[in-house]
Order: sequence, then C-alpha cells, then structure tokens
Amino acid sequence: MKVFLDLDGVLVDFLSGLHKALKAPYSYDDYRYTKGKWDMFEEIPATFDKCNDCCCTVFWMSLKLMHDANKILDLVRCNFPDESIYLLTTPMLNMGSWRGKAEWVEKHLPKFSKRLIITTTTKSLLAGPDSLLIDDRDQNVEEFRAAGGKTILVPRPWNKLHASAWETVDVVKRELERLT
Repeated sequence: MKVFLDLDGVLVDFLSGLHKALKAPYSYDDYRYTKGKWDMFEEIPATFDKCNDCCCTVFWMSLKLMHDANKILDLVRCNFPDESIYLLTTPMLNMGSWRGKAEWVEKHLPKFSKRLIITTTTKSLLAGPDSLLIDDRDQNVEEFRAAGGKTILVPRPWNKLHASAWETVDVVKRELERLT
C-alpha cells in the first residue's frame, strides 16, 4: 500500500507559524476559531493575501513540528515500510512555499526528502484501492475516499473530528489498526 501523509496540520504546525508571522495570538490548546471549520481566513486577523505574502521560503523553514507529529509518524512507520510512505502537500500561492516546504522536509524529515510530493492538483488523483491518505482536511479525505482510496482524517480543531482533537494519536492508531 502507498501511504500519503499530509504535512500542514498533520506534521507541520502551520497555524502557529502563521499567527507568529502575523503577530497575532494563537494557541492550539485554546483554539479560538469556529471548531470544525477548515477555512478560518474569515476569522483570522488578516486577509488571505496577507497570509500568502507571509508564506515565503524563510517562513516555511521556521515552522515547527506539530506537538504530536513524531508519534503520528512513528505509528505510520510501524505499520508501513518507509519506501511506501510519501509526504503529500499543497503549497500556498507564494512561490517560496514550494522551496520552503522542500527545505523544511530536508531539515526535519531528511529520510523522506526524496519521497515528497508537492502538488496544486487534488490529492484524489493519487487515490486507488492500494493507497491511503492521512490528512487533516475533511474535503481532501472525502475526495480521496470517493476516488477509491482509503483514508484517515487526523482529528484537529478545524475539522469534523474536532471533539477528538486532543486524542489524535489514539484515533490515528485505531484507524491504522482497522486498515492494516
């Protein structure tokens, strides 16, 4: 099975970095946006264009791992060989996003630097009966599943599993056990 593991919101703490760049308060533990709503740009203290402008190469290089990223990655690696795991991500419009994401992977997950897929097309193009998408965006998961792939939605405050956002590792573990 090919496993496609999302970066932003699953392994990369994009929102903390974005809020820091915008000099705006943010806390995952005290999430202040509408729970279950992916597009918080209506609530964030900046326009999409201002957020996109922040997302240059240097911005991506400054991002930290999500608090549970290593545990999620360990679970995936315990269930699948490294050669079947790919990092799959969608860049921001800012062209520095492409390079920054690649450099972030090289810095934090160098073993996967040659297994990075950056695409602006729908992730569901990679779906098939022997493929698994692990992502935090409801829409990506739904489209991938509809295209014939297997999926795991990583619980986060901004998706429909927001009530389990503090049990993410347990949820991912149960879902991996179900699928393997």
